[in-house]
Amino acid sequence: MSLEELNETAPLAPVFFNYDESEVLPQAQGILAQNANWLRQWPSTRVRIEGHCDERGTNEYNLALGDSRSTSARDYLISLGIEPSRIATVSRGEESPFCAQSEESCWSQNRRAHFVVTAK
Repeated sequence: MSLEELNETAPLAPVFFNYDESEVLPQAQGILAQNANWLRQWPSTRVRIEGHCDERGTNEYNLALGDSRSTSARDYLISLGIEPSRIATVSRGEESPFCAQSEESCWSQNRRAHFVVTAK
């Protein structure tokens, strides 16, 4: 299976954040624990965590918030025993929305840390 095919199966679930926050919420902790279990099964796998924001706020602010979100998810995985060298982070800010409508139900889907497998 290629990396593209693997990522299409979404083996690692995204985690979501409250508005204007980067704190890993209790529900996200459970999802990150499941992601850590998957990563333990595949010890040579590397991932990139992409931090995303909704459209509110300036580009600069959202890039910083996206960075904080991806770093928070990374730090939580590290606290669960995942080797730091296996996890890269990047901020996408508001530039790659999952949902494009300007309403809370959509914005809440865009406030996320998204996982991409980069090496098997």
